[in-house]
Formats: sequence, structure tokens, C-alpha cells
Amino acid sequence: MENIVTLQAILNYFKERSFKTFVSDIELSRNIIGPRNIGEATGKHISFLSSKYKTTAKELLEKSQAALIVVETSIYEELDEEFKKKISACIVLSATPKNNFVECLQEFFKEEIVGEIHATAVIHPTVKIGRNASIGAHTAIDKNVVIGDDCVIGANTHIQKGTIIGNRVNIRSNVTIGNWGFGFVKEDNGTNINFPHYGNVVIEDDVQIGSCTCVDRGALSDTIIKKGAKIDNLVHVAHNVVIGENALVIACTMIGGSTEIGDNCWVAPAVILRNGIKIGANSTLGMGCNVTKDVPANATVTGSPAMPLDEFKKLLKAQRQLIEK
Repeated sequence: MENIVTLQAILNYFKERSFKTFVSDIELSRNIIGPRNIGEATGKHISFLSSKYKTTAKELLEKSQAALIVVETSIYEELDEEFKKKISACIVLSATPKNNFVECLQEFFKEEIVGEIHATAVIHPTVKIGRNASIGAHTAIDKNVVIGDDCVIGANTHIQKGTIIGNRVNIRSNVTIGNWGFGFVKEDNGTNINFPHYGNVVIEDDVQIGSCTCVDRGALSDTIIKKGAKIDNLVHVAHNVVIGENALVIACTMIGGSTEIGDNCWVAPAVILRNGIKIGANSTLGMGCNVTKDVPANATVTGSPAMPLDEFKKLLKAQRQLIEK
């Protein structure tokens, strides 16, 4: 990383925000070049340790060469005093170490966007591009597209006509946005006729879309990805879909046409959502589940077909009992 700061500066950052810190004997004027996994960090890195690694926390802390580690408070408090003396790193205690670690990285090591449009990008003259946008090699942007400020669009991406993109949107490489959806009308003679798509794709501020994802335009209304939503690689978003604010949609998910996903939902890898259903806010869809009907707000479903988690557990128990017989 290009940004280099001292260990003392990072310690001061946490102290100024009232975090409890324990300073070791290492030289505080040393330069820190960035973050690293706790098991791979050298004396020039910082890292974090959360309760996810509680069973191996003691070993990780003892062996780590990191200059500073943000440690979950409950883990550190369980250590005996003699062991704490063996830790070579400076320690910052936190109830949410991963969150606070990321905030620290944004303060000291955030990679600044340098607005650059690659010479091989093909951009229609009617396209409106905001300040400091970065557009990768061989990307094609069709007529009447609007792109906001501080956007990053990767290489080999195709953004089709009329798409509206907000500010600070990150679209990775090999993405297709605004293609026609898969909609047909069957004639009496059996011929399938394309249903025309007159809608657009609207992508609001702070959205991220991963590589090789396809987002189809709406048919008679728009496909909408709301503020702060994050979509992983290899996701299919069909026509007229609405993805709510701050929703997370993980890789290999298929979202059928006109389905609505509420705010703050978690859609795990390889989920299939039938067309025309509604997923309530704050719901969790388990890995690989097949969602065929509406899901209420604040629910957790899994399985194929998807069912409430409690019912799924009962089903598994019954299946085990049958096998044992």
C-alpha cells in the first residue's frame, strides 16, 4: 500500500476515540505499511482478532508478529496476566474488533479513486459521467446512461441504454447491466415472441456489483438496486427486480423477475428466488435454498423448498430418525 503511517499515529487514533489500549515494548516510531492476516502479519502490519477465532485465539496472539492487534474484549479478558506479557503486539480492546479495524483502515489506508477513463472504453456521446469516475478497458456504455460521482466501472463491462447509476457505485469487471430480460409471449402456432422491455435499470448510491453479474432492465417498470446494496459475483438479477437498501446478495444467486428483496436482507450463496415473490426486510435466506413463496420480515428460512429454520431443524431430526430405523 502507498500510505505509510507510524504505529504511534494508529495508537493515538484509538486512544482519541476512548479505546482501551495496551502498549508493548516495540518501537512506536516504526512505519506501518498496512493490514495483514494475524497469522501472516509482520512487524509492519496491523491486524484484528474476533470471537470467530476464540478457540485458537491464544495461539494466534502468542505467535503473531503484528505491530498492533485489535482484539475482542471478551477474548483478552479471559487471558491470564502471565500470558498477556508474552504478547509482542500493542493491543486495542474492542467489542466489535472487525468493525473498528475497518474504520481504522479507512482512516489511514483507504485507496483513493483516481478518475481515469481507459482509452479503449467505448462511450456514447450522450452519456453523462460525474466527477472522478474510473472506467476500465474495453467497457462499453450505451446512449443516455447517467453515471454519478466517484464511480468505478471495471474492464469488459457493458452498461446498456438508459441505465442510471448513482454516486460511489463500484461495478466490477465483466458485468452486463440493462440487457433485455427473459420474457416471452407464446403465439397460437407455438412461436415464442419477445416481450419488449421498456424499463431501465436504476442503481442508487453506494452499491457494489461483483464480476460476471447480470442485471436485466425492467419490462414495463424499472429494475432497482437501492442504496448501499452489495451484490456478489455471478448473480442473476432478472427484470423488474427490486433489491432493498443495504441488502447483501451472495454469489451464484438467481433472482426471478419482479421479485422484491427488502432492506437489510442477507441472501446466502446459491439461493434461487422464484419470480414475483416478496422477501421482508431483515430476513435471512440460507445457503442454497429454493424460495418459492413470500418470506415475512425478520425471518430466517432455508431448505428446498425454503421453510422457517425451526421447521427445517424438525425435518432434519425426523429424517435422521427414519434413517436410524
